[in-house]
Amino acid sequence: MRGAFDKIGVHQSARDKRSLSHAQFEGDRLLPNPISIRLFAPPDIVQTSALHLRELPDDFVTQFGERFLARYHQAFAESPYAMVIVANDYATGRVVGALLGTLDAPAHYRWLVRHHGAELALRGASRAILHPSLGRDLVGTRVDRYARGIVRALIPKQPSGERKDSLPRRVGLLAHVMVAGDYHRCGIGSSLVAAYEIRAKYAGLDQLELATLPDGWGAGPFYERIGWKHGGERMRKSGERVTLYYRMLPKDVEHDEEKATHRRRREH
Repeated sequence: MRGAFDKIGVHQSARDKRSLSHAQFEGDRLLPNPISIRLFAPPDIVQTSALHLRELPDDFVTQFGERFLARYHQAFAESPYAMVIVANDYATGRVVGALLGTLDAPAHYRWLVRHHGAELALRGASRAILHPSLGRDLVGTRVDRYARGIVRALIPKQPSGERKDSLPRRVGLLAHVMVAGDYHRCGIGSSLVAAYEIRAKYAGLDQLELATLPDGWGAGPFYERIGWKHGGERMRKSGERVTLYYRMLPKDVEHDEEKATHRRRREH
């Protein structure tokens, strides 16, 4: 993977999102010539939200419509704790793939609630009123969990004061990956995931996780092919069964020790 690391200029700050340069890679293999992997730019939002709506119809957030998705993508792109990576076909100007992922999921969702929560709630409620079945699903299976999440976001947990000998593991969440149907099997999906893995590694994360539908309905075989490990299954409170996958990130020992020392000093 050294070649792929060289092709992407990444800094070691999770907040410096400009660090991912235009790149063409799939592991050590180049993508088709006009395809480039880069960070999201504001003009992409129309295309990424439409792509999400079209390619991931089973996502719960997709049910809230394209305007909701546009704000949702904007929140990921603006958050200092998350990112949106896109695959761009320069020959046509199309965004043909996108990935949404976090570098710190709890911090990201707290940030999302504070900065985009009201607008997302308004758009979601409007959609639920127009589509009663969605409203019933939302109230019956999710609204309580979402409400508790909002409370946690607005009232941060107070430190216990207990000294911890080891630092907690830093885990990122791969939330969504989508590729245009006419660009499947071109290496775009694996290239988006590789870019996210590299970015997460240099942000100091230890592990990445994701959830997908089980029994051939989800993307489990794809993630297994690119090196992710099966992490079991879980039943969500909504009644939806999902399969979990994880990816341990390789560590730069010298760099990690330096960062750990810095974090301990900052905590004390």
